[in-house]
Amino acid sequence: MNEPAIRKALRQVGYEFIQLDARLPKISASFRPDVLAWAANAEGKLVPWAVVEVKQGRMVQPPEFALPVLAKSRDLLGTVDHYAVVNGSWYRADVGLRTFTPVDGPEPPPYGGYGELDDVDLATAIVTDRLWRWADQQRRQGRPEAEYLYSSVPLDFGPFQHETELEASVGLADWLPASQEVLWEARRRAAVDFARRGREAGVFTSHPVIANAVAALAVAKLERDVFDPFCGTGSFLWEAIDHAREHGQRLSTALGFDASDRIVELARSIGSASPVPVEITHADAFTADLPLSTCVVSAPPLGLRTQQQYELLDGTMTRDGEYVAVDRILRVLADGGRAVLHLGVGFTFRTNGERFRRYVADHFRVAAVIGCPPGAVPGVGIRSVVLVIDNAEPGGTFVGQLGEDWETQLALGGAALEAALEHIDGVRQ
Repeated sequence: MNEPAIRKALRQVGYEFIQLDARLPKISASFRPDVLAWAANAEGKLVPWAVVEVKQGRMVQPPEFALPVLAKSRDLLGTVDHYAVVNGSWYRADVGLRTFTPVDGPEPPPYGGYGELDDVDLATAIVTDRLWRWADQQRRQGRPEAEYLYSSVPLDFGPFQHETELEASVGLADWLPASQEVLWEARRRAAVDFARRGREAGVFTSHPVIANAVAALAVAKLERDVFDPFCGTGSFLWEAIDHAREHGQRLSTALGFDASDRIVELARSIGSASPVPVEITHADAFTADLPLSTCVVSAPPLGLRTQQQYELLDGTMTRDGEYVAVDRILRVLADGGRAVLHLGVGFTFRTNGERFRRYVADHFRVAAVIGCPPGAVPGVGIRSVVLVIDNAEPGGTFVGQLGEDWETQLALGGAALEAALEHIDGVRQ
């Protein structure tokens, strides 16, 4: 009996969510049950309930060979029912996992096969498992990474549908029985991690600590909209949405631009589960009309030179992409609005931007400049800076230079982040 046939037998008795060779969080990668069936517990929560070990071949030993693996599943996952399928024959283990009894097939789950998964880590692992199985299939079909890694990613989990050809061949689940809240968190975590592992990772994703810090520094202005003109996979937008909700801010929409159609497709896939309306547009922020915004969060591309000379607010001409990006953002920042930007540290001292920096300091409130060591920008070994600019009267600037403990300093509750927030908004997280 092959694994799709085992799935079918489990479904016939009421199991609805089943994984093959499942990758699970916080568990050794070497331990992956052949078949894991989920069911509701007495409280209606979806939990790992039944596990099946499968063996075929003339040299297969008696089913007792599977007892140690099933015991490990019970200890690690809390599974309740344990089976071995040997050459198509079913065996059910006793409660103490000491012996097997031949059975016709699996027993129905006592509380039914439907429930709701409320563990974000588990949900993320399931989505991640789906993505990597799909990626393996793409590679087997000969598709280059550049074509599939950032586009057509199968993140949409619809209503339950019975086994499809794709599901039977690679063990993908067509549905994820989780709340919209859990699904939103799981999809964005999995998709951003998936994209980050590609060769172009540093271009399209941001370090999670930086994304959290940017959102925390922006949260006081997340009252209407948030815009990222260089959104990549949407790291800053997703964190801004979460921070706004956690602080009771009435964020009505999240907007993102990106020049890569493949990245836009991935960001849209993540954003489709957002609790706030999200609009991701395929557009070049250096040339497109940008919308007026009360809050901009962004990490403009590093080292880019624009094709044409651009006149900055101070009247100087440049092709330096970072100065052009900041200039374009400040032009569309609403009165009282805030921009929180992650830039290369060269922005703060390059000679060709001296007049522009002086203009910004004279006409805006440069609220914070926080230096970060190499590692804060994925994939490149440069130093960077988090810059907070308010469209308000000039005032004092919080200045900090972080060292090797930068992740601790910028984490929620971290000393540097707390000090910056107190200076900027007079509050702590």
